[in-house]
Parts: sequence; C-alpha cells; structure tokens
Amino acid sequence: MLQKRLFFRTVLFIGLAAQLVLVLFARLYAQQNLPQQKTQEQPVTKEMISPQAQRYKELETKLLEEAYERAIDSNTYIVGPGDYFSIVIWGDIQKGFQVPVTPEGMLIVPTVGVLKVDGLSLSELKKRVREAALRKYKQKQISTNLMVMRKLRVHVTGQVFNPGTYIATPVDRVSDLIYRAGGLKAFAYTQDIRIRHLDGKETAIDFSSFQEKGDLSQNPFVRGGDVIIVPTIDYSKSVVKVIGQVEKPGYYPLKPGETVFDFLSRHNLLELEQNFSRVLITHKDGKMVMVDLTGNDAHRIVLKNGDVLMLPQAKRSVYVLGAVQKPGSYKYINNLVAKDYVGLAGSTENAGGLKQIKVIHTGTGKSEKGGDVRVYPGDVIQVPIRTSKRLSEYLQIAGQLAYIVFAYYVTRRY
Repeated sequence: MLQKRLFFRTVLFIGLAAQLVLVLFARLYAQQNLPQQKTQEQPVTKEMISPQAQRYKELETKLLEEAYERAIDSNTYIVGPGDYFSIVIWGDIQKGFQVPVTPEGMLIVPTVGVLKVDGLSLSELKKRVREAALRKYKQKQISTNLMVMRKLRVHVTGQVFNPGTYIATPVDRVSDLIYRAGGLKAFAYTQDIRIRHLDGKETAIDFSSFQEKGDLSQNPFVRGGDVIIVPTIDYSKSVVKVIGQVEKPGYYPLKPGETVFDFLSRHNLLELEQNFSRVLITHKDGKMVMVDLTGNDAHRIVLKNGDVLMLPQAKRSVYVLGAVQKPGSYKYINNLVAKDYVGLAGSTENAGGLKQIKVIHTGTGKSEKGGDVRVYPGDVIQVPIRTSKRLSEYLQIAGQLAYIVFAYYVTRRY
C-alpha cells in the first residue's frame, strides 16, 4: 500500500514538473518569434521622412551654420550657380518648391519653366520668377526666398602664411580669406592689396584703413574666382626701419604725414610686453630725436622716409660696437670697466689699442677714453679700428653708433 502511494506521488510530481517546463519553453518561444513591443521611441531615420520634409531639414541645418553681418541686400547680391531658393505659390492649392541654380546658371521651377538667372541681382530674380509664374497661376501671390548661398572658390597669394585656394560665400570679405590663409606676414604691404576678378578687372584696396579705422569700403565682399594678391613692401616707397625690442625688426611702410604714435599703433608695435615710454629716431642725416610717447611729441612729430626707429630694451644693458667679433648689447655687471666688456665681445685683429676705446655715458652725454673707464647702465663702448683701415669701416661704426648712442635716455627708468 505504501509503495502505491509513493508511486502516485512520484507520477504527480513528474507531471507538474513537465507542465512547468512546457510553460517555460512556450514563453521563450514567444519571446523569440513574436514581435516585441517597444518600450522606447524608435529612432527616426531618413527613410521615414518624406523627401520634402528632409529637404527642409537640410536647409534648416545649413542656415544655422551660417553667420551674417546683416540681412542680405537683394539689390546688390548677385545670383550664381549653387544658390538655393524656396518658391511658394499661395492660393487655394498651395505649391512649394526648393530649387537650386544649376551649374549652367538656370533655375528650373516645376510647372513654371526654366529661367536664366546667372548674374542677376536677387531682386531681379524675384521679379523674373514672379512674372513667369503669373503666366500660369493667375492672380496668385508668388514668394521667392534665398535659402542657402552658394560656395565660391577664392585664391589668396603673396605675403600670407598659407597661400592657396579657399572656399567662401558671397558674404565673406577679404579679411575672412586673409584670416583663413594664416594671416599677413610681417612685410605685407597692406596699403595696396589687389583683387583680380574673373572678368580681368582689378580692384585696389587700402586694407590698412580697414585695420585701423574699420573702413568696410576697403574690405569688400569677395566674388567667385577672385585672386587676392598681398604684395611685399615696396622699398622704393616710404619706409621706416624698426630695430631694438621688436618681434620682427626690419622695414615697415610709412604713410605720408604719419606721426610716431600713429605709425607704432598701425603696426601694433605698442602692444609689446615691454613697457617703454620713449623711442629714439635717427634721421638720414644722422640727427637723433628722443620722443616721449606719453607726451604731445609722439602725436606731433612726423616720421620721414629712411628714418630708423629704435624701440629700447627693458633690460639694463651696455652696448659694444666697432672692431669686435660680437657687437651688440651685454648685460650690465657692476664694477666692470670698458676693457672687460670688450673682452666679452671679443676684439678683432683690426682693433685699436686699449687707450683708444671710447665710452659714451648716455646718462650725461659725456665721453671718456681708455680701457679702465668705469661703465654704467646704458653706456656705449666704441672699439675703434686701427687708423690704417679704410674710411668705409669708420662709417660703418658710425652707423651702428647712431642707432643706440642714446639708449640710456630710454632705459634710465628702471
């Protein structure tokens, strides 16, 4: 009797276990083969969007990528291949089209026709589209709007860091293309930048006027195929040589009647980290003028062609010139005498004797001779050539001396 009970319980247990296994298999089968219900929103793909809605989305994206100075002037904007228009015919049954200007300069408007639009102003294009549409759609309101501007190829050559061909739009200016080309080099002559157009005509602009005063007439919009030519400084015209504490020493163009302050401002030479307040001008005739930048002289004194403008160094220095191997400035060291600095610079075989060394004390304007003369900050030490050397060598020393003889007047404020 006990065995029968155990048998029936075992059979019952096996039946319940088999039923449970069948239920589990049924659920797994349903999960694998039946469509699953989405708990999250299914991502929208391009295939799910109508072609018209997709075009509007692309136009919206392009519009957001553009940056404009102001609204486009329909009277001056010239239409060309690649411009994209939205044309809407309003009425009982509204029709809308998004059409580009073809590479051949045609605007193909469905149900209206093919219109030649290349070279028209934007206002002329709107008028032409309206006249063509009204021939079929009587007494309807026609609106035409520029949605996306075409891309242009513009070439930049000359004194820029990365000359080449760049992509632009009709609302880009010359400054935008110069910036994309890496900017202007130190000796770019900005007063006569040339723009050569596809029709063979050239436009000359004084780009420095835009840089200084924001004159937009000297920073025009570019056209497709333009070649922007940035010339090198014309040394046959007025230039000033800039030396001393300047990142790029050399010759800089000079405008007629330009004062010291205006010249330094235009070439961004007042933006140096060194806080100098005076500069030294050496004229062609050797005459030197110290100009206080904090006073009226900086706004009154006019620079001349061939002037040498020295921007002083902020460090306490002593200058060694003449018959030495390494002429230039040396750090001032207390208690050193003239022959010590000559030793640092290395005298040449053509140098005169120690007694002929001349020390110019720029603080007082007085001078002394001798190798044992005590030297002060800003002094100039001249090592003469033996009297047997040619006159031209003396003149070379005199030229060096002219540039820095009054350096101490500039650096005496520590």
